[in-house]
Amino acid sequence: MDTPKKQATRQKILDSAWALFVEQGFADTTTRQIAHKAEVATGTVFSHFPLKIDLLKVGLMTRIDTVLENAAKLDHSDTPTQRLLHYADHLYAFYLAHPDFSRELFRALLWQQKALAHHIAPFQAHLSVEQSPNHQAQTALMMDAYFMTLFQGLSEPISTKEVMLSRLADKLATIA
Repeated sequence: MDTPKKQATRQKILDSAWALFVEQGFADTTTRQIAHKAEVATGTVFSHFPLKIDLLKVGLMTRIDTVLENAAKLDHSDTPTQRLLHYADHLYAFYLAHPDFSRELFRALLWQQKALAHHIAPFQAHLSVEQSPNHQAQTALMMDAYFMTLFQGLSEPISTKEVMLSRLADKLATIA
């Protein structure tokens, strides 16, 4: 269990990293700069986060959790399709506000499905209250459509949340 001092140091490193990522971009920020801004040794940064991408993962996932919490407060949907479109509205806006970070995160996580599983599984369960094998398969297809639409939107030079939501709605209409 981490001590309050370790937790405070970890948070200071995260806050410093995020500020530098926003200011300079992920690729142009070094761990040395992060350590300097956080007023810790470079080794301290590595003891909390072995890789620079780990700082981005934790920073983004923390913010995504906040987006999901806020979306949950406003969720009045009745069907899995409506629910996914509601959450996609909030999440696509977030990802498009941070496209470089989002692309970097998914580039790192694309081949590490286990790293995302603990975020995706509860969300999938939330989409459909019915847990029959047929509904589970349908929910998995819905999530595939969500992610493919997200990746397509992030790969385009100019994309909007509205266009992405329209594409997702069209895909979901063929699944439901």
